[in-house]
Amino acid sequence: MRLILRLLATLIALALLAGGGAIAYAYTQLTAPGNNEESLYLVKPGMSLYGVSEDLHTQRLLRNPQVFRLLARIKGQQNQLKTGYYRFDGKMSGQTILQRLTRGQTEKIPYTIPEGYRIDQAAARLDEHKLSPETYIALARQPAADLLARYPFLQETSGKTSLEGYLFPDTYFLTGTEQELIEAQLRRFQELILPLWASRPASHPLNLDDTIRLASIVELEGVRDSELPLIAGVFLERLRIGMMLQSDPTTEYALGWKQGPKGLSLKDIQIDSPYNTYRYHGLPPTPIGNPGLAAVKAVIYPERSDYLYFVARGDGSHVFSRSYQEHLNAINRIVAGKK
Repeated sequence: MRLILRLLATLIALALLAGGGAIAYAYTQLTAPGNNEESLYLVKPGMSLYGVSEDLHTQRLLRNPQVFRLLARIKGQQNQLKTGYYRFDGKMSGQTILQRLTRGQTEKIPYTIPEGYRIDQAAARLDEHKLSPETYIALARQPAADLLARYPFLQETSGKTSLEGYLFPDTYFLTGTEQELIEAQLRRFQELILPLWASRPASHPLNLDDTIRLASIVELEGVRDSELPLIAGVFLERLRIGMMLQSDPTTEYALGWKQGPKGLSLKDIQIDSPYNTYRYHGLPPTPIGNPGLAAVKAVIYPERSDYLYFVARGDGSHVFSRSYQEHLNAINRIVAGKK
C-alpha cells in the first residue's frame, strides 16, 4: 500500500508539472522544512538517489523526497550524486541540496589518530563521523591482496597479515570510506618512514619489521620525545645481551587493556602470551600499536648508554639506571616522593 501511495504521489506530481502547475507545486514541495536542525550527512559509494532522499526526509532536511527525485530526473542528475560529507540544515531548499549533492560541495572532516594507538583505538570514534569502526578494524586486521600489492613494503613485514604498526598516526581528512582512511595512513607511512628507513645507518641491527615492533614499544614507554632515543637505547642493549625487555605496554597488549596508576600486578605479568615480555625473550610477534615518526627515528638513531633500566617519575620523565640495585633505589625514592 505504501509503495502504491508513493507511486500515486509521483504520478500526481508529473501531472501537475505537465499541466502547467509545475512552478507552484515544485516550489511548495521543495522549500526548506523550516526547522533549525543541522546535520552532517555522508553519501557513500553506491548510495542511490532514492536512499539519500529518504534519509534526508527522515532527518527533516527534505520536505518531499518524491518531488526531490522527480526534480533530479528532470534535470538528468539522478545518477550524479557525489560521495563525501555534506552539511545540511532545515533552512535549505530541495534545489540547494540537490545542487550541493551533484556539484560535490563536500566538507573535509578532520580525524586525529594519536601516536601509539592500536587499530581498535584508532577506529573507536569513527562512528561519530558515520563510518564503521568494525569495518575499519576488519580491513586493517585482514588486509586484502590488492592493498598489499599497492604497498609492497607490507609483504616483507607482519603487515601482510595485520596492518598494526603501519597505519601512521596523524590528522587525516575523512573522505567517506574506511578503506580510504587506511590507505591515507599507509601512504603517510610510505612518505615519512620509508625514506628514514632507506637512509638508516649500516650498523642498525634490526630489519624493518623489528624496527617498527620496537618503535611501538618505545612510543608507549616514553612521554617526552627527548627521552625516546635513550629508551630505545636501553631496549636495544637488552636485546643485544639477551635480556628480557620486561615492557609493561607489551603485557598490557596481551591483557587487552591499559594499566591504571597502580601499574601491573604480579598476576598480570604471569599471563602466558608471546606479547608478555616479562615471560618471553625478544620482541613481541607484531607491533603493539602504531608509532609516530619520533619513536621510529629513536630506534634507528638511539642514544647509546650503559643504562639497562628506567622507571617513570610520574611527570612524564624517567630515572635511568645501570644496575638492578640502582633501579630499585630509584623506585624507592619515587615511592617516597623523592623524585
